[in-house]
Amino acid sequence: MVEELEVDYFTFQKIEIKFATKQRYDSYFGGSGFNKGILDYMYGLDLSSNELSSVIPEELGDLSNLRALNLSHNFLSSSIPPNFSNLKDIESLNLSHNMLQGSIPQQLTSLDFLALLDVSYNNLSGIIPQGRHFDTFDENSYLGNPLLCGPPTDRSCEANKSSDEAVNGGEEGSDEAAIDMVVFYFSTAATYVTALIGILVLMCFDCPWRRAWLRIVEASIASAKRMLP
Repeated sequence: MVEELEVDYFTFQKIEIKFATKQRYDSYFGGSGFNKGILDYMYGLDLSSNELSSVIPEELGDLSNLRALNLSHNFLSSSIPPNFSNLKDIESLNLSHNMLQGSIPQQLTSLDFLALLDVSYNNLSGIIPQGRHFDTFDENSYLGNPLLCGPPTDRSCEANKSSDEAVNGGEEGSDEAAIDMVVFYFSTAATYVTALIGILVLMCFDCPWRRAWLRIVEASIASAKRMLP
């Protein structure tokens, strides 16, 4: 009995995948028309509540078509990149609930379409930029940043400057006190060393002072022995 023999033919197509190691980031961006890259089609980016830390990548400022960026509720601890001013189409920028430091870049006032800004609950400091759309943002955009001053907050930048000077003055005073203590210790030690050297020098010469000193030492030793039981 002969069984029918079936032979299946498979055709394999070899596909080569290339990764750009040095210009990998640039490869995501294309040109114009049909040659656009992946990131050229990105209009919104939400990375909120992801426990992100460290600095905000400056490359985010290259997403020129981005209209909404949300990095809130993370642990970002850098400053706000000034090149965020390249996000010409941005309408919503939320950087709240992080640990951002430094000042708010003045360059952000050039964003003509920015309608929502939230940098609340960070460690930002300095004068709040004014002009264009920044004049429309209320105090809620800057809550939780006690070192920010100027409109729309009720904190005067002169008061912040005075407090900074007071802090710096206190630090200078403490530094001066520490220096005075160091000088005192050195002068005391130098006095003792000088007196000890003088005594040793006198002991090397046969003079009335030496004999008087030896008699005093012997009398002290004798008194101490008599006091012992």
